[in-house]
Amino acid sequence: MLKNMISYIFIYMLLVGCESVFQSEECSNCTLELSTELMVDENGYHHLEWIEGYQQTFTRLDAYVGNDYEFVSWVSDTRFCIEWMGTEECNDVVNGSSYSGEDGIASTIMGIHEIHIGDTIKVYCGYTDNNDTQYSNSLEVIIDE
Repeated sequence: MLKNMISYIFIYMLLVGCESVFQSEECSNCTLELSTELMVDENGYHHLEWIEGYQQTFTRLDAYVGNDYEFVSWVSDTRFCIEWMGTEECNDVVNGSSYSGEDGIASTIMGIHEIHIGDTIKVYCGYTDNNDTQYSNSLEVIIDE
C-alpha cells in the first residue's frame, strides 16, 4: 500500500510540478530525452514483442540527461502482482532508479509478463538538477504477442 502511494505521489509531482521547465545558465546541457531500441510506430508508440516460452521479456529504456552522475527516477502505470505466503506482492514493471554515466545516459530495465500482452504501458522518468530544476518525460510501450 505504501509503495503504491509513493508511486502515485511521484507521478503526480512529475505531471503537475514539471509542466514548465526552464534550464538555468549553469546547466545549459541538461535535458531529458527518452529512447529505446524498440520499433516505434507512426503514432510514437514503442512496441515490445513478448518472447514465447519465457517467464519474462525484458527491454532497456534510456534517458539522455546531458550530465554524468544524475540520479534518475522511473515509474510506470503497470505493476505485476503475485500471491506470496498469503500476501499479495506487487512490483512495478520498471526498475525505480538509476544514475547517468559519463555519457549522460541513465538506463533502466522493463520486465513484463505474459499477462501484459495487449497492454499499453506508460513509463515516466524524471530528475532534478543541481539548480533544483525538474525534468520529466514519458513514453508508451505496447506489448505485442
